[in-house]
Amino acid sequence: MDLWIPITLLAAASQTIRTAIQRKMKGPLGDYGASSIRFIYAVPFAWIWFLLIFLNFDHAVPEPNLQFAFWVTAGAFSQILFTVCLIRLFSYKNFLVGIAFSKTEVLLVAILEALFFAAVINLQFAAAIVMGMIAVVILSLRGNGFSVREVQISLRSTATLLGLLAASTLATSVICFRVAVNSLPEQDFLFRAATAAAISIAGQALGMGIYLYIYRRSELKATLRLWKIGLLAGFFASISTIGWFGAFALHTVAPVRAVGQSELLFALGITLFVFRQRFTTSELLGTLLLTGSILLVILN
Repeated sequence: MDLWIPITLLAAASQTIRTAIQRKMKGPLGDYGASSIRFIYAVPFAWIWFLLIFLNFDHAVPEPNLQFAFWVTAGAFSQILFTVCLIRLFSYKNFLVGIAFSKTEVLLVAILEALFFAAVINLQFAAAIVMGMIAVVILSLRGNGFSVREVQISLRSTATLLGLLAASTLATSVICFRVAVNSLPEQDFLFRAATAAAISIAGQALGMGIYLYIYRRSELKATLRLWKIGLLAGFFASISTIGWFGAFALHTVAPVRAVGQSELLFALGITLFVFRQRFTTSELLGTLLLTGSILLVILN
């Protein structure tokens, strides 16, 4: 088995666990406090990993690179927006549907490539987009009822808007981080991944800390008080970040994202056995349809 496959599976599983912890902490920390723990408490783990790689391999610290600085900043900011949107989405949808909505970022990237880079639209690609659009409509429904009026109301709902915004910002962050990792001087993949992860997480933690201190100080205090659960979220956040960076440095985007869809299976298990949330027939159908659509795009 190629190394990038278990790395991707580990990243997907860790990401799902981290998100589940954040979903659990919405109550005591609020949306922004729960969003921040994935960044603030991931800093020590990310930098420990970087130092271990740096000290055990003969690599020089990369020289300042404006291209890297731009793309890692854009990726970090987009990832913060994605996290806040996703955590807020859990107030309207169950855990599985929230994760499924975020996965539409694969479709958005494919559509953007077709529009701006003249990517070939064949029958498989067109079918995938249609399936994806139908899946979004089904996932946006408030129940199992299906009518023109219900669809209109659901598509204009806060939940649907948050879901699509989460997907858009996630798509942006994925692209930006990949460019950032590849803009570093040629080094071993572990070193490039660890460097990008450590720098981006430190910047995100600083930005979220400043925002909470100025605008949501009570959430910041709660975040610091509940540091044990914060460290757990930070641990899994750092594992997922390092894993994604490492997988993207080792292999091309499409296969990595395909294996990464295993996150939906992990989310299904957590929804049923941890949160004990029920989902409707339409939500399960929409998730399955979306998964098929995403795989068609990736394997196109």
